[in-house]
Amino acid sequence: MSDQPTLKERIHRGDILIGVSAPMTASRTRLEEILSKDDYAFVSTDSQHSAFNEERLVEFCGYAAELKIPVQFRIKHTRHTYLIGNLLDLGPAGVEVPQVESEATVDEALAYFYYPQ
Repeated sequence: MSDQPTLKERIHRGDILIGVSAPMTASRTRLEEILSKDDYAFVSTDSQHSAFNEERLVEFCGYAAELKIPVQFRIKHTRHTYLIGNLLDLGPAGVEVPQVESEATVDEALAYFYYPQ
């Protein structure tokens, strides 16, 4: 187990974190090239403005895991918050919900982040 703080721990303690965007279609080599430009805390990839399937997300998250960098994933639309639990099972460390304009949308998204205990 690593003694390095997790992304969540770094966010909670108020660290300034810089991320980088990468296409979900990036090969492991291309992702390494992107990450080599700076000391990034996370990599972000997107399904809102590009084609997406679960297999591709799993592959991308696998490359990122090998490179020891967490993935933030932006879902396609606010109406897809019901998929958050499933998407997190595929490898991302976090999910971004686009176009949030109401507190009700936030509440709905949060409800799907947690599993019943």
